[in-house]
Amino acid sequence: MRLLRTNVMLPRELLEHIDRVAGARRRSAFLAEAAREKLARLRFRRAAARAFGSWTDAAHPELRTDADMERYLRRLRATTNRRVRRSIRRG
Repeated sequence: MRLLRTNVMLPRELLEHIDRVAGARRRSAFLAEAAREKLARLRFRRAAARAFGSWTDAAHPELRTDADMERYLRRLRATTNRRVRRSIRRG
């Protein structure tokens, strides 16, 4: 990965706290990780906002109640467990 130098203005107190937590020699790595985490949260929020309302009870009447969901998940997990056991036996 190619690194580029940039200048960023931060409040002194924030920078001092970052240095105490990350170490002055790890400041750039700390800020890069923080920026990645923030961007991931923003991407998730945008995706969730776009998907909001796409699931309707009318389209999935078999999954309306908590009991319906539990039944569905039990079946799904049982199917997955069977596949994994078969795969292990073959493997």
